[in-house]
Parts: sequence; structure tokens; C-alpha cells
Amino acid sequence: MHLHDKKSLEEIHKLFLELEKSSGDFSFDSAKLKNLKSLIASLKTSDNHDVSRLADIEKHLVPDMTLKHFVSFAIPFERLLHKTVQDDDFLILENDKDQTPEEKLPLIFVLDNIRSAFNVGSIFRTAECLGAEKVLLCGYTPLPTQWKVEKTAMGTQEYMDWAEGGKLFECLESLKENGYRLIALETAASAEDLYEDFDDTPTAFILGNERFGLDPEILKLIDEVRIIPLRGRKNSLNVGVTAAVAGFEWMRQWRMKK
Repeated sequence: MHLHDKKSLEEIHKLFLELEKSSGDFSFDSAKLKNLKSLIASLKTSDNHDVSRLADIEKHLVPDMTLKHFVSFAIPFERLLHKTVQDDDFLILENDKDQTPEEKLPLIFVLDNIRSAFNVGSIFRTAECLGAEKVLLCGYTPLPTQWKVEKTAMGTQEYMDWAEGGKLFECLESLKENGYRLIALETAASAEDLYEDFDDTPTAFILGNERFGLDPEILKLIDEVRIIPLRGRKNSLNVGVTAAVAGFEWMRQWRMKK
């Protein structure tokens, strides 16, 4: 693809996203829409057939179209640019709840040496949606003050209590002294099935590095190890997905006992 074509497509894609995000009332900025249509129409002169054929999309972009209709025409541009769209690139159609949970769940997520900011942000989002009590960040786990974490957390870090946990061993000792049951989410051979009953007590889920997990000495301190039963070839899930599956199963059991 020629550099000129790529620059034009990038500009068009940027306008698509701007219009999508600004059209919460299902109306479109007329000036921006006109500009978008003009840019798309100009693709007709491209020597690249994959680019020039997109010019025909211009005539389908009308002021009274639905948002769903509008977004469908952005897809060919995203695919030609090999764009990967994430949650925070999408327009949220419904407002989030204004009220805070009446009572937070006595559930804490402890993250040790998590490398991926994306995973940390994902866990913050899960924890806030659950109404969990807190997220503790140990080792070199990135903080929600880092923009990559903030981007994936989608604002939930503003509502979620969190703290730097320091050294993991000391953090877990403190939690234990305060009555929390420590549960490591690991693929250890001795691990218990996640869906077995949880004790009716405040709980801390501990998640380790995406590749190396938790150190053996840490596993000696915790109360139990849980594993999510899997049926495929792979023996583990992404750490953010693991936190979500475990958190919602714990909440399901907690609600049944109350």
C-alpha cells in the first residue's frame, strides 16, 4: 500500500471513531460527516483496487442513518489497516450506574509481579464490577496511575480501592492476621477445583506472574490453591480471565449463603 493511501485511510478511520464516540444521541456532526464522505470519495483515484473500491461507501453515509448502520461501514477500513479495536475504543451506549454498591464484598485481589498493564486494567474492571473490596499490587505489577492500566480499566480505578502491597510475603501475612482466607489461583497438581465450596469468610485471591506463577514459598503460606477445570489442550487461562471466572464464582457462592 502506498504511503499516501495509508495516510488517507488513517485519517478516515480516525474520523469514523470520532463520529462514533460523539454520536451518543444518534446524531452526527454534519461538518465531520461531510468531511468523512469527501475523504472516502477521494479514494476512487487510488491505483490500489482494495483502496479505490472503498470509495463507493461514501454514498451510503447519510445523516439519518443509525449508529449500527454507520459502524458497519467502518469495518472495511479497520480491516484494511489491520486495526485491532479494544473495548475503550467503542461507544458505550448506556450510562454506567451512578450509585455505589450498598456493601462491598469481602473479596480482595492480590496481584504479584503481573507484567501486562492490560491484564492489570482488566482485573481492576472485574473487581469494580464485582463490588470487590480492594486490589493490592505487589512486586513490579504496574499501578493504575500508568496510562496503559488506566486505559484498560476504563475509569474503574477511580472507584476501586487499591494500594501498593509491597513484598508479597508480608502483604499476605498482614491479610491473614486480619482474617482473610488466602486462595492462590494456580495450575498446581494439588489444586482444588474452583467450583468446590468456598468457606464463608473474607477471601483474598492471589494471582502471580503470567508465565511463572507464584513462588513455592508463597504457596506454603496460603490456605488453599484453586484451579479452573479446563477441557481443551491448554492448561491455563489468561490471568485477567482467571480473576474474572474465580471472582464471579466466589460471588455466586457468597450470595447463596446470605
